[in-house]
Amino acid sequence: MASVRAKFHVAIVGGGIGGLAAAVCFARNPDISVEIFEAAKEFSEVGAGIGVWPRIWKTLAALGLDEDLARLHAVRPTYDLSDVFVFRKADQPKGQDFYKLTTQGSFLRYHRPDVLQVLIDHLPERFQTHFNKRLSNYTRLPNGKIELCFTDGFVTTCDILIGADGIKSVVRRQMVAEQARDAVMKGRPDEADLLLRTADPKWSGIVAYRALVPTERLIAYRDAHPDQNIRIPEQSSIPVMYMGQHVNVVVYPISSGKLINVGAFHANEALAGTPFPGPWVTHVDNQELLDAHDGWEPELKAILKCIDRPSRWAVHTVEKLKSWTYGNVVLLGDAAHAMSPQQASGAGQAIEDAFILATLLGHKLVNLSNVQTALSIYDTVRRPVAEEVAEKSLVNGRLFGLQLPGLDANAETDRLPEIGEAVKENWKWSELFPCNQH
Repeated sequence: MASVRAKFHVAIVGGGIGGLAAAVCFARNPDISVEIFEAAKEFSEVGAGIGVWPRIWKTLAALGLDEDLARLHAVRPTYDLSDVFVFRKADQPKGQDFYKLTTQGSFLRYHRPDVLQVLIDHLPERFQTHFNKRLSNYTRLPNGKIELCFTDGFVTTCDILIGADGIKSVVRRQMVAEQARDAVMKGRPDEADLLLRTADPKWSGIVAYRALVPTERLIAYRDAHPDQNIRIPEQSSIPVMYMGQHVNVVVYPISSGKLINVGAFHANEALAGTPFPGPWVTHVDNQELLDAHDGWEPELKAILKCIDRPSRWAVHTVEKLKSWTYGNVVLLGDAAHAMSPQQASGAGQAIEDAFILATLLGHKLVNLSNVQTALSIYDTVRRPVAEEVAEKSLVNGRLFGLQLPGLDANAETDRLPEIGEAVKENWKWSELFPCNQH
């Protein structure tokens, strides 16, 4: 079978979930050639769990990934009313379940590397993949192409550059600098200053401790301490959100129940925007995590005691950008909208970015003469949605930390379900489908 002549060549910088999702989406278009450039020696994902809401499942199903993903989870996805979280006040000697969150459609949880592997398995052989390629900068050539220069000296060109290179995105930083220079040339220096402030990520004031616990280890701990009545997260268990003042710990099973994902989030909004005093990601002694939850109920502390050495993350986000595209350069995923993880939607939003972007570029009427119009439509459609989800994620974080205006969570425990109702309202967007794919 004769090869199809490519209408343009796309370079994807970044081989995480967003970048590979874009590549899988482009696989539907034989007239688009794709190269993927990953800075690491192999495709890999940081973090542990990933949440998939109904609207994201619809997108994954449209790409033909649903069957492979379904084999990774004990629970089949449904669009019926589903229990997705148990909220529990846990910053006290005896914990208290106070709300069960239900949504229209299930909330599925996966191990990030498992999702990444499914994407890798669906990459077409015709797409070239390059490892150990960290982008240094790009240059716009007179013929309209974009020259990519990598830190190892490798140089190549493309027609369209997709920056999927994460929160420390080189593509975003250079694109914002270009937008700022353009503003200066048009006599708008104040706008240029504002643009440059969006180039680099900012600390959210949130520190997250993350770990995976072998389920067998927690079972052994429970059996050795029968008096503590410890619940074991099972394959079909509803995730539990343990809540305290400005702190929440999310616990749920992944990898067919063999592992338990634990994420403990400690927020101090007064520190948002200040430099984080230390490395963004590091491993710490488990005693630090236990000390941070001193006085919490035995059930949660049992889970935390089963952790060997948690990682500690300074959660950074990016400010709203004027645009996700400039010329033939475009951003997706964390490079465009890195957000706090309190809506379990960062990866899902990257997948939506990839689907919409690839669908627009793959349209039969789109070519190099009008591709910037397609990129502009992508920006118009996706940017407001992701920005809203990022804002709602911060709201969720406050609610998970028992911060509801006018409510004293310690003195008015009978009103705690109001927090649950506020979270339910804040998460309603996840039940809506961005497009009619079925």
